[in-house]
Amino acid sequence: MPIVAGFIGLYLVFVVVVIALWEETPSTPDNMDWDDRQKHNVATIATLEPGLSKAMVMERLGSPDFSEALQDEEGHGIQVLRYRTHRTKGDGETTLDETTPLLFRDGVLIAWGETALAQLQD
Repeated sequence: MPIVAGFIGLYLVFVVVVIALWEETPSTPDNMDWDDRQKHNVATIATLEPGLSKAMVMERLGSPDFSEALQDEEGHGIQVLRYRTHRTKGDGETTLDETTPLLFRDGVLIAWGETALAQLQD
């Protein structure tokens, strides 16, 4: 009996130490699962305003799922960062049609969405 009580005591000490030392990983977009990140992206994109810096947008949204570089009619470089915002297939892969494009000129957010991207490309 004393041996069993000793093991239970050691187990309780172990549990208390683990709980005391446990550090939860901060929830950032880059370490969320795909479903939580997708919901986060939708909610965050809804709060964006033109003129935000690329660094500020990436701080809020994390790393993009895709990145592209284009030029507008005047030859200005446009960077397109794409973030997953909806699911079209349940295959576990993120594709372009499951993302929302954010357009940056000179590191500043100028527009977002497929319509804005299409207008830029026309």
